[in-house]
Amino acid sequence: MNFPIPPFVVRFAGRIQFRYPWLAGPIRYLGRMVVGRGPGIIRYGEGAGLRFNACSVNPGFLMGTSESQEQRLIAIFLKPNSVFYDVGANAGFYCVIGARKVGHDGIVYAFEPSPALVSRIRENADLNDFKNIVVIDQAVSNECGWFDFNIEDEFGVQNSLNVSGNSSKVALVRTVTIDNFAASHRPPDLILLDIEGAELGALSGAMKTIRRHLPVLMVEVHWLGEPFIEFVQTHLVPLGYVATTYEGAALPSGLLRYHCLLRIPNHHPNPN
Repeated sequence: MNFPIPPFVVRFAGRIQFRYPWLAGPIRYLGRMVVGRGPGIIRYGEGAGLRFNACSVNPGFLMGTSESQEQRLIAIFLKPNSVFYDVGANAGFYCVIGARKVGHDGIVYAFEPSPALVSRIRENADLNDFKNIVVIDQAVSNECGWFDFNIEDEFGVQNSLNVSGNSSKVALVRTVTIDNFAASHRPPDLILLDIEGAELGALSGAMKTIRRHLPVLMVEVHWLGEPFIEFVQTHLVPLGYVATTYEGAALPSGLLRYHCLLRIPNHHPNPN
């Protein structure tokens, strides 16, 4: 497959659609032209060489340029035999990266309630013959049950449990807590959370697991401001967690979208 657009352009387009939502439609249209209509080979980043179908999703997945710092941290914290909870897995880009890192004895649990994306994760796992990716077609929250789920687009990155008055489509989806799930499955060494503003609910429903297993937490914070920082200070810092951005800076206090890394220095969830 040809890649006529330089990687930095793809990265810029992927970021600017969050700052200016009205650009998301045109950017997705151009993205389809870049990635084509079927599977290709990831060209750059930690997933380089893996097969992936990025049609109708983020073209940066197939380029391998999507969130390069996030890719790097996943590669650092996942080892052979690790257990990776990818919450809000979208099309499975970080799942396939994780599956290669954890190997046959590790496992990736991909939590994704959107039916089209569930099918795409399974397709991308099959394209690489990854038997260690298990798809959980449920949303993660602070309680188990059935809740309204906002679907902006069947392949959209902004689908979430945060339903607004102008939602284009609302579906009823099943929810699970990480605590409930981990009680009967292998507990996580790394949890990646990207669920469009529902992060506090997911973390609240994971506290028993976090206290017991102390996994590394990578959280994409969506405009939560002080409530997120207060949660971190109240519930995670007392456990020994240190919170920074992915770049190592202090967490911003404004209503911003940013990436938060939470880990306990010198603690290795998986000794292997």
